[in-house]
Amino acid sequence: MTSAPRADLFRLLGDEDRLRLLALCAEEELTVGELASLLGESQPQITKKSQPLREVGLLSARRDGTRTLLRSHLDADVVIDAALAEGRVLCSKDGSLAKVAAIVAAREELSRRFFDGLGATDPAIELDAAPRADAELLGWLPLLAPLLPGRTLAIDVGTGEGTLLPLLSPIYERVIAVDRSPARLARCAARIASLGLPNVRLREGDVEDSGLAEEIGQRGGADLVVMARVLHHAARPQDAIAAAARLLRPGGYLVIADYLPHDDESMREQGDVWLGFEPAKLRSWLESAPLTNVTVSPFSSPQRPLLQLAAGHKPTRN
Repeated sequence: MTSAPRADLFRLLGDEDRLRLLALCAEEELTVGELASLLGESQPQITKKSQPLREVGLLSARRDGTRTLLRSHLDADVVIDAALAEGRVLCSKDGSLAKVAAIVAAREELSRRFFDGLGATDPAIELDAAPRADAELLGWLPLLAPLLPGRTLAIDVGTGEGTLLPLLSPIYERVIAVDRSPARLARCAARIASLGLPNVRLREGDVEDSGLAEEIGQRGGADLVVMARVLHHAARPQDAIAAAARLLRPGGYLVIADYLPHDDESMREQGDVWLGFEPAKLRSWLESAPLTNVTVSPFSSPQRPLLQLAAGHKPTRN
């Protein structure tokens, strides 16, 4: 937090535009572009007005590719508290505070359009193009089943074309594959039919759907929830992780595979909201879920950008 002299702090916080920035960035970590949209300013103006707040430590900045995200960094202080309250009043009056949720939700719009646009492709062609798992190898997967603490129900969040379903189906009694894109689910259904996976059910939606949580809760929770290359499409990845953790039964596991930080801006054209995640950030989100025995490690794969694997365990009740 700021160590600036009080007189300098008073002068700094005497500007209404800075108060608005402070309040909006306390509500949500926002990109310079999102702040510009909320406040009707240009991005250079937002950068200029936020710089004094960054210099004294009231705003922190981090990079995601070419984007800069700003977040308020505030300790308990009567002057700061009053400034934040006034900023909220100003943002309530001009309507910008009420628009924050919609701005954050809009992060996923490009992703939705990208995957829905794939629906024009013939599912059969997509299926033929997809790599097929070795049938003989898959037949040996039940050999691993006794090593798992529970194998009644697995949930594949963001299943896409169902890449992981041939691995999950032989081990778990029941698998629910969830995706918000009808186009991808259509291709997934074709894949399930071709591979003959009778215990897999498809469900349209996402991990935060209340209906999904209710259904899984009635079943006593899931033994495993998998999120493979899903988080970088989420507007608020920490919320997606928390929702996934709520689907677990006590003793269940959440496993995440997603990108390490990278700078390939072309990935945004495929609907990527985030260009990877710092391992420490993934760990903190899992621990806040709250999950225990959290591990985060590099994931050996030909996939580029590079992947990492994160896992956490839902504590059993005492």
